[in-house]
Order: sequence, then C-alpha cells, then structure tokens
Amino acid sequence: MTAVAELQSCDGFSVEGVEGLLGWVEETWLDDSGHPAALAVRTSDGRRALLPADAVRAVDPDTQQVIVARPQLQELDAPRIANADSTLAASWRTTGALVEPPSATPATPPPALAASRAASAHRERPLWRIAAFAFGCLASLVAFEIALDFFVAYLVTGHAY
Repeated sequence: MTAVAELQSCDGFSVEGVEGLLGWVEETWLDDSGHPAALAVRTSDGRRALLPADAVRAVDPDTQQVIVARPQLQELDAPRIANADSTLAASWRTTGALVEPPSATPATPPPALAASRAASAHRERPLWRIAAFAFGCLASLVAFEIALDFFVAYLVTGHAY
C-alpha cells in the first residue's frame, strides 16, 4: 500500500502494470474524509477507468510512474452534472464493468501529457553549476561596487582616483 501523500500528487503519471503501460492518471479522487481513494485513468486506447487506491503498489515520482501489480480498472460512465440550490455538482460513476488492459501500448505519450510531465519533472542541478553561478554572482557584485566607487570619486573630484 502506498502513502496517501504519494497518491495525492501523481496526476499525469503513467500507470504501469505487469503487461506494460496501462494509461495515464488524469486526476486523484478523494473519499469523504479528503484522502485519496482512487485514480481516474485514461487508458492508452482512450477509455476512462477508475483505479482503486488499494491496487496501487508503488508511486515513483522520479520516473513519474504509478506501479500496479494487478490492474483492477473499472469502466467509468459519462460524467453527470446536477444543479441544486444554484450550485453545480459534478459526479462520475463506474458502470461496474472491468476494463481489460489494452494489448498494444503506444511508444510515446500524447504531446499534451509529455509537456505536462516535462514541466513537472524535478531535475537537480549538479553542485559545480550551483557553485559556479554563486561565484559568478559574487564576482559581479564586487566588480559593480568597485566601478561604483570609482564613478562616485570621478563625480566628486573630477578624477577617478
């Protein structure tokens, strides 16, 4: 069983099973207490399904993958909107049918998903780049202060030194 915090932040991750790619997480569904209870998944063939949180074995934030041992994808019915007391309420229900994992999985995710994954991917810069940037900023500050000192001396006395 994965941690609640891991399931909370896995929108856009790919769902991987034993057979390979099953689809991508569209959103996390919460239970009455506000904890993740299921994941809405867009399968690689375009269907929508619901994956219960119990079926998730691991979440890998580095590769942006949700690992599933045995897929228990339940087919989602069309979304419904109800208008009560001038407030809108949207709901999605399962049909009760299980979605079979697609046999042929695409090699690459759709362009919109690839863009969102690239934007949310965490990349750490090497230490030497961070140090070089910091020393460059420090050197620029020192050079600016020295130039400012000579400029003020020139304005006051007419000579730079």
